[in-house]
Amino acid sequence: MAKKNKQTNHANQVNQVLESCSLLFAILKPFRSHDRGASIAADYKKTIMSGFDALERTAYELKINAPTIKETKYAMAAFVDETILCSDWSERMAWMSNPLQLQFFGEHLAGEGFFKHLAKLRQAGAANTEIIELYYVCLQLGFEGVYRLQGMEQLMALQVDLRSQLEDYKKIKNRQLSPTGLPESGFISHMRREVPNWAISVFTVAIIFFTYMGYSMIIENQSENGVKDILALHDQMNPRKANRLGTSKR
Repeated sequence: MAKKNKQTNHANQVNQVLESCSLLFAILKPFRSHDRGASIAADYKKTIMSGFDALERTAYELKINAPTIKETKYAMAAFVDETILCSDWSERMAWMSNPLQLQFFGEHLAGEGFFKHLAKLRQAGAANTEIIELYYVCLQLGFEGVYRLQGMEQLMALQVDLRSQLEDYKKIKNRQLSPTGLPESGFISHMRREVPNWAISVFTVAIIFFTYMGYSMIIENQSENGVKDILALHDQMNPRKANRLGTSKR
C-alpha cells in the first residue's frame, strides 16, 4: 500500500503525517464545543476545504509519497464527515447530501471503508507506521464509523490491538537507531521508560494541535473565539488567500 517515505525515521521524530493534518484538526475543534457547532458560520465549508489544501501542501513539502497522502486524505475525509454529521451545524443536512467521501473518492461508505483501509495498511507492516498512527488518532478522537451500530466493545478491542501493533513498530524502529546516536537521559529517558510510545505520539499531535489553537489555554472557553482565531491563523499561513476566507457569523 503506502510506500516508505523518503525521510529520516528516528523514533523521536514528529509524525509527519499527523503534522500535515494539524491545521485540519484545529479547524474541526469548534464542532466539538459545548454547542456542537451550532454557532459556526454557514460558509465554514470554505475553511474546511482550505484545511485539506493545507494538508496536501504540507505533505508535499515534507516529501510524503503520493499513496500515503491519498490514505491520509481518505482518513481525514471520513473523520471530517462523521464529525460534521454528528454536530448541530446549520449546514449539516446539506453536507450529508454531498459528503467529502463522495466528492474526493466517489463513495458513500467511508464509515466502513475507513476500517478496510486500516486493515490493508496494517498488513503492510511497520513501513506504514505513520499513516496507521493517524487512523489510530482519529479513533482516539471519537471516530466510530460502522461500529456506531455494531457496538463499542468491538471498537475498543480494535483500538487495544492497534495500540499494541504501533508499540511493536516503535520498538522495531528503536532497535534500528544508530549506536552513535545521542543517549537518552534525565526526564526524557524516564518518561520513555514509563509512558508507552502510542501515548507519546498522541501527546505530540496534541501539542501541534494546541499550537494552532494557541489563542486560549482553557478548552472550555474556546468555542466563542475558535472560528475567528483559526481563520486568522490560516490567513497568516496563506496571506494571498486571506481575502477569500469568510469570518464567523455569530
